[in-house]
Amino acid sequence: MPILVFLLFCAEVAALIGLGGVIGGWFVLLEILATGFIGYLIIKRAGRAILRSDRLIALIARPVSGIYNLGLSVVLAGLLLFLPGILTDLAGLSLLVIQLFRRRPPRRREEERVIDVEFSVQEEGRE
Repeated sequence: MPILVFLLFCAEVAALIGLGGVIGGWFVLLEILATGFIGYLIIKRAGRAILRSDRLIALIARPVSGIYNLGLSVVLAGLLLFLPGILTDLAGLSLLVIQLFRRRPPRRREEERVIDVEFSVQEEGRE
């Protein structure tokens, strides 16, 4: 695992140097600052939504299935955008695009979830 992180770091540095050679160092610096600020805003907004008590309990109850419903992928995308680098920015943007175009089921109103049934209790004759 540490070798993978080292290779990712080397790829990030190589991508930054290559992009800096093509478009210039100031534009690369501007890109790093802009995506870092956007990532900060995404983490701040989505993180507060996740830390609401009902969503946190749902995440603890079913961690694997609740990831996309609770917005953890958006927080991960914000974290990837916050980290400096071209590859992490591309990964963060792809997560945001996936989350944006992911089909969500329509929410039902509360009245549609309630089943109203009338019943009565009838006792049989005792012997």
